[in-house]
Amino acid sequence: MDIYPDSALLLLRQLAHPGKLEGKQSAEYALLLTQARDKNYLDSLQSDSLIKVAIDYYQKLPDKVKAGKALFYYGKMMALRDEPKIAMQAYLDALAVLEKTKEYKMQALLQEYIGYLNYDRDMYEEAIDSYRKSIYYSEKVKDTLKVAYWYRNIAHVSLARQNYDSAQWYAKQGLALLKENNASEVLPSLLQILGLVERAKGDYHNAIDYFKAAIEYEKIHNTVSHYYLSLGSIYMQIGQLEKAKECFRQEINSDQPYTQAGAYDYLYMLEKKKRKLCGGSFL
Repeated sequence: MDIYPDSALLLLRQLAHPGKLEGKQSAEYALLLTQARDKNYLDSLQSDSLIKVAIDYYQKLPDKVKAGKALFYYGKMMALRDEPKIAMQAYLDALAVLEKTKEYKMQALLQEYIGYLNYDRDMYEEAIDSYRKSIYYSEKVKDTLKVAYWYRNIAHVSLARQNYDSAQWYAKQGLALLKENNASEVLPSLLQILGLVERAKGDYHNAIDYFKAAIEYEKIHNTVSHYYLSLGSIYMQIGQLEKAKECFRQEINSDQPYTQAGAYDYLYMLEKKKRKLCGGSFL
């Protein structure tokens, strides 16, 4: 499940008659299939009735770890369905179940997702507190890579609060933990944060270098487009309009409609600025 989630999903799909499973087997199947779909980014296939089978079964047994995991995935499902109150309660219930266990990785994840919900509600102090608890649990199992993610999350909150020195400190701490691990998925987002800090401080050339590095290391197509947006906006600010145009055109290739819309909006503003510089008009 953790190393080859695609293989796990394939094996689960090969089960001939899952509807005939009962009791423990039914609960284990429900939990494993939910996990596999989650790890393969198939959120649209998730069913709350499926995971509730696991929740109902494990809550009646002393298996706290599986009960906590089931509640965690139910919370994730509710958050994706824009039900933050239900999601938060599921996360808190999961934490209560796992409180006296040594399932530290799951507790770290729960705190992370609680942090996301608090961040979305502009409850920044609470979000930072949750991310710090994630750091605490990850350090207990010496998972330094995950700690880098939690530092990234705190840096994001610091940016939202316009606390640029704090954002820069946490982003650099995250980079230091990676120890030149250029393959890490968190690396590009840390570089982007440092670029946003430099842009806010007016150091555009350093910001450009960070955004370019983020683009170089990012492997996810749709995420790269966001970095091109940051880079293009800098080029537009310093008057390098052709470079800005090329960056915004890269965004049009995104699979996300709102990203494409943003690209066209920036291209419109860019053309408007070019015409203003040339004394022209759209009218």
